[in-house]
Amino acid sequence: MKGVDLGMVLLFPVLDFLPYSLPRYWLFKDKLRIPFSQIVLLQLFLIALNCAVFYAINQAGLETAAQWTTIVRYAFMLVFLALSFLFIRESFPKQMFTYLLFLAWMFFVQGNANYIESRFFWTFSDEHPYLIYNAARAVLYLITCPFLIHFFYHTIGDALKMEDPEMWRSLWIIPLFSALFGMLYCTTQDVYAYASWQFLVSRYLMLFGACYASGAALKILQTSRARAQMEEALKYAGSSLQMQKKQYDALAATMTETRKARHDLRQHLTVMHSFIEKDDKHGLQEYLDLVQNELPPERMELFSCNEVVNAVIGYYAAQARNHKIRFEVRADYPQDCPISATEITVLLGNLLENAVEACLRDTAETRWIQLRIQPQGHQGLLILTDNSCTQPVHFSGSLPLSSKREGMGIGVASIQDIAAAYRGYVRFEKKEDVFSASVYLRLTA
Repeated sequence: MKGVDLGMVLLFPVLDFLPYSLPRYWLFKDKLRIPFSQIVLLQLFLIALNCAVFYAINQAGLETAAQWTTIVRYAFMLVFLALSFLFIRESFPKQMFTYLLFLAWMFFVQGNANYIESRFFWTFSDEHPYLIYNAARAVLYLITCPFLIHFFYHTIGDALKMEDPEMWRSLWIIPLFSALFGMLYCTTQDVYAYASWQFLVSRYLMLFGACYASGAALKILQTSRARAQMEEALKYAGSSLQMQKKQYDALAATMTETRKARHDLRQHLTVMHSFIEKDDKHGLQEYLDLVQNELPPERMELFSCNEVVNAVIGYYAAQARNHKIRFEVRADYPQDCPISATEITVLLGNLLENAVEACLRDTAETRWIQLRIQPQGHQGLLILTDNSCTQPVHFSGSLPLSSKREGMGIGVASIQDIAAAYRGYVRFEKKEDVFSASVYLRLTA
């Protein structure tokens, strides 16, 4: 075997997997179980092993190579796929969705290279079996790489942030059909099949069909999701205005009562002096009790210095009291917090509404809700809610399922999107008879 042919034999497995597996791992770089550098080393080891196996079957002759190349390819394809499930902390549908799209890209490059080799360089390839095929694959990969990497890291990367298990269970089927369609030619040994225009068109339809259909489906789902969340935001924005109006009305009523009490204070003092002069302690006590009952409340409830936050908490605190649910708050909301009024309204509104509704469904004798808002230095804000919960809560992965509809609730999706916008996280968990939700928001750029 000549030096150039040996090089092409060793390059063949490298171009099969490495250009597609590493970008896919990078797409999930924040969810890797081991550092990306170790992923690269492991991939290089597997490629070296693949090169050794491929070299061995080529040493046995071209007929043996033709017989075993497809088998070896698919065997290592399954190994690479299995390892991705091991090292990426992500759901099966999301992993398969991205894997099948990268597979469509790989089939497109390999299919075009097969067409070029069999159509124009078949005689030359008899002397140098893999030279044209490898060169065509490298060129085609470099041509398509900028466009598809942009597609994967923007369109697909943004879509992967959506946590909707029901959606992803259906979505990954779209590229599956394109991948199965592409595999129809994988076992044929007929060189004329690769040289046909039908074969070439099938590769273009497979790649662009999978990407277009997946991208269109994602856009539709994102638009629908955004519309639902906008309706949710408008609902809570309206609620926030009502909450603030109620607090203003309550404050105005209290101020009126206070002015009236001050005006009547002189008359009360005159009456009390008369009781003292008569040494009528019993009458004085009865009069003091009467005056005390007529006085306005000593203070308004103030949960936070931020008017919006105070209004939202006050609204759900009143709901909790009306249903005899113990409501405890410790809110240290920063005055200069960059979170918009709409976002904090939607975030707190969803958390507290879910907590109140859970307590209303609860059959425990003692029902309670705790809310804590804690700055994490100047960098972040932590919002924690705990509530009594003796009823079972069903999860899909780490997300609680809605009790009103199938799948995840819109409120949970809104909370996740707000946390993602501030590069934070959301966690839900049920331990014994307590349901907890924690939201961390990063406040610095």
